[in-house]
Amino acid sequence: MIQGKDFLPFLYKDKMKIEYDYDILLDDYFSGKLNADERKRVEEWKNASEENLAVFSNAEKVWHALDLLEEMKKYDACKALEKVNDKIGEISHRNKKRFLFYWQRIAAVLLIPLLIATLGIYFFRTTKTPTNPIVWQTISTPNGVRSQIQLPDGTTVWLNSGSKLTYPSIFSANERTVQLAGEAYFEIAKNEQKPFYVDLGKVGIAVTGTTFNVAHYSDEKQTEVVLTSGKVKLVEQEGNKRLDIAEMKPGEKAVYEESSRKITLVQTDTEKYTSWINGYLIFRDDVMTEVVKKLSRQFNVDIEIADPEIAQYVYTATFKDETLEQILFLLQKTSPISYTIQPAKQLNNGSFETQKIILKKDKTR
Repeated sequence: MIQGKDFLPFLYKDKMKIEYDYDILLDDYFSGKLNADERKRVEEWKNASEENLAVFSNAEKVWHALDLLEEMKKYDACKALEKVNDKIGEISHRNKKRFLFYWQRIAAVLLIPLLIATLGIYFFRTTKTPTNPIVWQTISTPNGVRSQIQLPDGTTVWLNSGSKLTYPSIFSANERTVQLAGEAYFEIAKNEQKPFYVDLGKVGIAVTGTTFNVAHYSDEKQTEVVLTSGKVKLVEQEGNKRLDIAEMKPGEKAVYEESSRKITLVQTDTEKYTSWINGYLIFRDDVMTEVVKKLSRQFNVDIEIADPEIAQYVYTATFKDETLEQILFLLQKTSPISYTIQPAKQLNNGSFETQKIILKKDKTR
């Protein structure tokens, strides 16, 4: 901030016969250097007329602007104000209206570059420092739990048990990207100018507005996508590059094998893969290994198939709100199997291990 005799010495005699000379400076008033009596005289002069008030207000604007002008380093404030001092001195005994007019023109000359400088600083600060930094957040559902989430763009996602979704607080200008591990059903908010992308690691799903189910559990080494409406593209990812490998139509299921990078497209019953969001558990000619896998996640238990022969049994059934024991009882009634539920053991840290169920072949049938 410019201080001292570099700023606006003022000479004026009004009808109240209060005299101001070059030793009484407005910058001392603005910077708080004047004593109570001197401040009172300046304020009496300021309030003596509308013209004086206008001069005071313009001088105050320039005073507060000087630090910004000096920050921008585009103007020599000291020299500019020395010229102002000289001009004010020359006109101090002239007509007060001419003085006000002249001062307002000087203030305008200083305030125009100040406005440009202010806009420049504002633009620089707002572009360099985002007002809303992007924060990535993760929603996880443990085994036995399902959840529903709405993303910032209005997309709705249902997360199945044992799943994790990571998404930004604000989507980028060009694309809406999320990361999924596990199973989820997506109802994408349509936006053709900003595609939606599900990052699954080596493979991904690109859409604009559609509904589909995707299962991508790390322990299964494959990805399943079931399209219920709209259109999706499956892509392989290599670094920053994406290669389209398949385009799906409604009613199709795609299975991508990670090891062979092979993809298979087949027509399927989409209800079987999407009804879990409404609490249903549907099996349609599923082998026991598939049944056990779904039951384990649904009820957060560890199910072990003790006899290999059982693994090839095929089941068709629909369950809604049944307990695990009710489902096991029905399976036992429809096939030659028996089951044993082992009590969960308490660990050293006070928690309990996952409950274990043993499936065996019922040799009496």
